[in-house]
Amino acid sequence: MDAPNTEDKPLQETHIWGQKTQLSCARAHSDDPREWLRPHPVAPSLTHYQIEHLGIMHAHSPYQVVRMNQSGAFFLVTTRGSGRILVNGQWHTCTPGEACLLPAYNTNALRCDNQSPWEFCWVRYHHPEGQTPLIHSTQALVAPFPHIPFLTAIQGLLEEAKSPDRLAVTQQWSQLVHIYVSEFITSHQHDDRLWKLWFAVEKNLELDWNLDSMARISCMSAEHLRRLCKSQYGRSPIQQLRWLRMQRAAEMLLTTEFKIESIAYDVGYKNPIVFSAAFKKQFGTQPSQFRSQNIHP
Repeated sequence: MDAPNTEDKPLQETHIWGQKTQLSCARAHSDDPREWLRPHPVAPSLTHYQIEHLGIMHAHSPYQVVRMNQSGAFFLVTTRGSGRILVNGQWHTCTPGEACLLPAYNTNALRCDNQSPWEFCWVRYHHPEGQTPLIHSTQALVAPFPHIPFLTAIQGLLEEAKSPDRLAVTQQWSQLVHIYVSEFITSHQHDDRLWKLWFAVEKNLELDWNLDSMARISCMSAEHLRRLCKSQYGRSPIQQLRWLRMQRAAEMLLTTEFKIESIAYDVGYKNPIVFSAAFKKQFGTQPSQFRSQNIHP
């Protein structure tokens, strides 16, 4: 299948493999309705770690996948070649030994534009309703990662999942995979209260947040919240709020046809001129220019 002409159009739900793309995969549920998962073995032990599916992808151009509202965190590690991932509203080239965590309820977009293949392994988590997910983040994370042992763990799990009588062994592999992902998250996040705060803020960016209202949500004093945010993110709570608003605005510019004024209101700016100035300060360009330059990179 040829890639559709997406120039000057916002991103939309997309699922393009290309003829040469191959994958090995295991899924948690036998009744998963997605067509591309059906040929692959079931590993029930994945459910213990809130994992929906995982695998190894050998992607060739015109491989492109866009999920407009992924309902769980997506963890990807490049093992060979390179590919492009939409991270905080901008395309990032992911190279070998680099991991990327894409948070739940955001637009996830992957593409392989190179003539050479992009090889990566992935873990897709489920975000349980009303529960704190095992893997959670309010922002995308990109960092170096020991990809060889992680790839080996994925390979071991996929091999054992082929045999239904190897459930006990598959359980061990599942646990090891989850431990690797958890270690990656733990090295970047240290306090659950901050995750709960920013998760609540991200769901309601249009509200008139201030330091006191955020402190109440996080169940700590305003001063303690300020110190904790500065330590973890290098930003004050208000600066982190502004950063989250700008990331959401960048995503909306790429994935919707909403007017700039509408996007400004949706992320908490009552004045579009103030919004445009804040956006330019963050990304170095006006929102309209950002949209035209990044929709078809």
